[in-house]
Amino acid sequence: MAGFSGIVVGALLASPVAIPLLALTVAWSAANGASDPIIDPDVRAAIRGGTARVLVDLRVASADPPAIGIVQDEALRRLAGTGARLARRFSTAPLLALEIDASALARLESMGDVVTRVRADRIIPPNQDRSRR
Repeated sequence: MAGFSGIVVGALLASPVAIPLLALTVAWSAANGASDPIIDPDVRAAIRGGTARVLVDLRVASADPPAIGIVQDEALRRLAGTGARLARRFSTAPLLALEIDASALARLESMGDVVTRVRADRIIPPNQDRSRR
């Protein structure tokens, strides 16, 4: 993750609209009563055992891919130095799939301006109990 933050900062600075758009997103969040993120109890339980795979719902002013990417970059930048590992970025949904530890969860909890919810990322197997016709 150490080299990752430099890439993110470089990407943010490369876009002339990134900084103003991020500022507008943060201002919009504050104006709309951004509150502490909701943390699933399952996530807290899993973290006690080490790490957990989670989905992080992000607070984005508009649903266009550039705005989503900027907020994703900001969340990842703020997670630098924790045990967070990026599992997947979503280009059209304001989500990040991460593997996190206790320090990353604490950091996510302090990001009410960009994070709305942290929930367990569960793999649900297909229904194996289908009856034959």
